[in-house]
Amino acid sequence: MNTLKRYFIATRPWSFPVSVTPVWLTYEYMQYVNPDANVGFGIWAIIGIILFHAASNLFSDYYDYKKGVDTDPSIGSPTITGGLLTARQTLIYAWVLLVIATINGFVMTYFTGWPLLIIGGIGALLIILYPWLKYHALGDLDIFLTFGILPTLGTAFVMTGQILWSSLWITLSFATITVAVLHANNTRDCGRDGNAKIHTFAMLIGPKACQWVYYIEVWLPVVWVLFCVCIGKMPWPVLIASALASIVAFRNTKVMHQLSNGGKIDNLDQMTAQHQLVNLVLVFIAFLAIRLL
Repeated sequence: MNTLKRYFIATRPWSFPVSVTPVWLTYEYMQYVNPDANVGFGIWAIIGIILFHAASNLFSDYYDYKKGVDTDPSIGSPTITGGLLTARQTLIYAWVLLVIATINGFVMTYFTGWPLLIIGGIGALLIILYPWLKYHALGDLDIFLTFGILPTLGTAFVMTGQILWSSLWITLSFATITVAVLHANNTRDCGRDGNAKIHTFAMLIGPKACQWVYYIEVWLPVVWVLFCVCIGKMPWPVLIASALASIVAFRNTKVMHQLSNGGKIDNLDQMTAQHQLVNLVLVFIAFLAIRLL
């Protein structure tokens, strides 16, 4: 495998739908509620969030390896244990991407305004602190903020020049699926995480509660969109898109249910990321149809 491909795979590109989704769907939502929104800055924001996400994945891989959490490349991330990169290369790569993402954020701030610096600064801090927060049962909250609330507010700001709290109506249509990716990973890894002497949220609540939390996380978006449509905050085609995406949620729910009978959920995190990707594509098509019709 050539060097460029190794470095690309090390970023875990299969997980990028969870970071692209908040920016892209906010981008679509802002065009729906504000036709004068700056679409160019919205696309720029997508590039920025991918850089931050890639850095976050690498930091997580490095500290999981150092903590003894990732030891089996067939289950955990193969970045270090699978020989894609050394631990030192992974850490340096993480910092390089974070610096690039931060510089990109400063440039965007110059063109849009200082509030973006605060939003981006909090996001960068949460990325750096993510391993520690994950090991102290706060990783799920970190992910909800980093890949839910903050990118929604940031994208709305760069597109309109205002902090729009109303943009958060779109957040629950995707954010809990993003958290479910991490939750599936941590539920699978409870045994290994315990041996590594760390404490994730999944370990804290136990296997039965883990199942119910996962069910809520993957089904809440369609319920939330239904509520938003009923009160006039979202157009009805988004509900159809969200409902269709729930077909994948149904498949994933059955996989998580197997845990009750000792079944394996080794790939459920990736399957949940696929759910997020399907949700993203279908909701995008819904907003596109609204603009064209």
